[in-house]
Amino acid sequence: MSGKSKFLSRILFSGLARKFYIWVIILIGIFSLMNWVVMPWYVNDGGTVTVPDLDKMKTDDAKQALDTLGLQFELGGTKESKLPPNTVLSQNPEAGTVVKHGRRVYLIVSGGVSKASVPDLHGHTQLEAQFMLERAGFRVGSVTTDTSGGLPPNVVMSQSIAPNTMVATGTSISIVVSTAAPNPGQISVPDFVGQPLAVVQKEILNSGLVLGRISFQASAKLVPNTVLEQYPRAGEIVSRGNKIDLFVSSIANQRNGQEN
Repeated sequence: MSGKSKFLSRILFSGLARKFYIWVIILIGIFSLMNWVVMPWYVNDGGTVTVPDLDKMKTDDAKQALDTLGLQFELGGTKESKLPPNTVLSQNPEAGTVVKHGRRVYLIVSGGVSKASVPDLHGHTQLEAQFMLERAGFRVGSVTTDTSGGLPPNVVMSQSIAPNTMVATGTSISIVVSTAAPNPGQISVPDFVGQPLAVVQKEILNSGLVLGRISFQASAKLVPNTVLEQYPRAGEIVSRGNKIDLFVSSIANQRNGQEN
């Protein structure tokens, strides 16, 4: 063996080299233990949690439930709802999802029902009142007539909810509309809209009027044979025996109309 080989052999098998080898083996063992045992246990067991079901919980309760499990509460937005404000409507991730500790859970919560001020309809015509209500986010409820107000015909005399009252949008507001007192032999036309055709036919006969033309219109929203519109309109003064023409909902393949 040459002198160079003997020198290299002494270095590789010296006491210092053997200590170095031992430390390398120890470090490899520690790395293997962390990589193949400790980290998988942490990630798969101690480092994960199942997202709870927060549906319809108040935000404070939902936050507390998430904090207990090591998850973070994050407000994802609000949405109009009939449920009380700050009630959880939806969540992401969904309930039952397995996630890591510290994961953010985004919640959409209720902002409550939007409200608006009821407009003052007194003195406006029925058509104006309808536009005012729809513009404010309300719906027209029942329309009745009264001859005792001393107002011109077709003017709103009163309303079911007082002006400037804050109520939920979409609420139906009924109105009372003035009409002239009918002379002998005249009659105020009843409101037939929204009623079944069979009922309206009887009401027309009982009120001293005559059923006129029935025109059918296809409608996917209403039950077939529901009155959509009438002429003359409700509240108009006509002579007894006057014809009442009706527009009635139908299925798509029903014939267009019939003459009476």
